Amino acid sequence: MRQSRHLLFGSKTTKLELLLSPLSRLPVSVEDGPAGEAIRLLREDLKRVKLERIQPNFYLSTGYGTVEGTTNIAVGFYDTNPLIRELHKEFRRWLYTPEEILATLRHETGHAFCYAYKLYRRKDFRETFNVRGHFFHTYPVTNRYVERANPWSRDYVNPSGDHYAQKHPDDDFAETFCVWFTSRRSWRRQYRLFPGALRKLDFVDSVVRELRRTDPELENDPSLQDEPISGMSMTLAQFLKANVRRYRRLATGYVDGDLRRIFHKTPLRSDLQRNYLPAADFIREHQPFLMRHISRWVKADPLAAKDLLDKYQHRAKELRLSLHKREREIKLLELVSYISERCTLYQSSGSFFG
Repeated sequence: MRQSRHLLFGSKTTKLELLLSPLSRLPVSVEDGPAGEAIRLLREDLKRVKLERIQPNFYLSTGYGTVEGTTNIAVGFYDTNPLIRELHKEFRRWLYTPEEILATLRHETGHAFCYAYKLYRRKDFRETFNVRGHFFHTYPVTNRYVERANPWSRDYVNPSGDHYAQKHPDDDFAETFCVWFTSRRSWRRQYRLFPGALRKLDFVDSVVRELRRTDPELENDPSLQDEPISGMSMTLAQFLKANVRRYRRLATGYVDGDLRRIFHKTPLRSDLQRNYLPAADFIREHQPFLMRHISRWVKADPLAAKDLLDKYQHRAKELRLSLHKREREIKLLELVSYISERCTLYQSSGSFFG
């Protein structure tokens, strides 16, 4: 990568831009990163065990979980983007491995299967998993189950070593489902000395065989979501409780402040938007004009000028900036002046921002 592009699009700059972005505006998708790969593997596994009639609805959230009584599974957004994963490890001091993400999603799929077929209403389910009272209303609000967990119990599977199956029958089933799902050919041997856990695994095996050709009882509503990041205005830095001062010093291509001074936030009202032009489109449209005049006036390196314009266009789009239609001429002059100044500085010092 040439020097001018490295300065403008380097990882330190990108990390600062991510940290200052609202969660709802992050470049993330459930199909990307280790989480996206885990979802693909999970879907392939569902086909192999012929559980294709349940199709979990995955959405991005602040952590992993299944919405009570639905098949909507939340995926931690921080596991879908490599740079956000690095920031998560830096500021929160932990990170799921790809194997842990897959195991977590298998566990959550156990919840989804239970809810889809409303297993908690069945007598054999309630007896096998020792359900007492209302299945959902008795779920503990804290993780204090650890204090009363029996580490020597042979009645529960314990794939992660944290005794999570002992928290509640809901998690007992989900953990048992995860073990069955993960070790379909070895769970009998693996748990042959754990009669209580083996009985639960046998139940999962039999109930999957019973229901996998049956449509779920639940008509799922994908809009029922807990903490979807699509509606969150907090920044990534706020979520991670991150101090961004170090990245401000290291970012050699941070242009957001300058762009905000030149352009405006796009109005939310649709009746006002027709009077505005997207700043990214404006920069792209006038890029040949800007390149020609900047190269002539300051003898700038054309590639450096192009990289700077590419950066402005990219960030203007991400920030959803615009300009009023009557400002087109003045904004074009501002851009020529501003980019000429930056290119002159780059030629003399090797830096766009001093």
